[in-house]
Amino acid sequence: MYGVEGQRPIDFDRTSRFDLESGCHGGGNKVDTDSNRTHTTDFTTSQTRKVSPFEDTSGNPPMLTSYVPKSRTSESGTSEGKQAKTSETTTEKSDLSREGDVIVVNTPIVVDGGVFDGKGATYTASSKLGDGGQSETQSPIFILKNGATLKNVNLGENGADGIHVYGGATLENVNWQNVGEDALTVKSTGDVTIIGGSAKGATDKIFQINADTKFYLKDFVADGFTTLVRTNGGKQIDADVTIDGGAFSNGSNVFRTDSSLASVRFLSDITMDSVKNWTRVGDKQSGV
Repeated sequence: MYGVEGQRPIDFDRTSRFDLESGCHGGGNKVDTDSNRTHTTDFTTSQTRKVSPFEDTSGNPPMLTSYVPKSRTSESGTSEGKQAKTSETTTEKSDLSREGDVIVVNTPIVVDGGVFDGKGATYTASSKLGDGGQSETQSPIFILKNGATLKNVNLGENGADGIHVYGGATLENVNWQNVGEDALTVKSTGDVTIIGGSAKGATDKIFQINADTKFYLKDFVADGFTTLVRTNGGKQIDADVTIDGGAFSNGSNVFRTDSSLASVRFLSDITMDSVKNWTRVGDKQSGV
């Protein structure tokens, strides 16, 4: 495998579109170009479809209504706007011409406001970033800033501290082969949209929210986790979370928070297998 060398983070200008050319070769996730999703586990043959206990039979979107943040109650049309964006985004056929390439990352790759298209390549952390365990001193493989977009990227066997987001970001078809400390952490205020993609092997959390955010997760696949989406423990964070479709297996909580300002909506068909709780709010667990 070839490495991305350098002593400083790799910065990208926010006005451009990029793909990092390295000519690297190695193994990667198998990506289905028709569905734009990495296949790790077949969730359709052995699982039982379950409906959220918060589903409203009147036809309104299911919601954990007791935890609607006050600052968001007057807003409308958020879900419709996100779904429209999803439809627009997924009509494009992905360029996966670098599928099978493996890039070893020694310093975090910074994408500031632009678009980074990995074209199916796999990016894995060197020991300089961490070992992929639960140490909180590890560095991320990618840093996304100011509404940056990351697409068609696989994170390899050493996930280190995954992806850090400052000022919002969009992820499309991003797959974690082996989640490290966390897959993605929201580090500062901003909207985060994740469309498609997958993650497996998380010892603890997959998505960690440490700042106020509107967090939209669409058609994601996760296998093996303690919590899929978690707000920072013991902190009051205004997190408006929507989980729209997806397939989740072998986990404890889909959503967990200690914040009275956090809310979650479950939309569309969500398939679960061996997951204990839809939500855990403080010590109160919902079951499934």
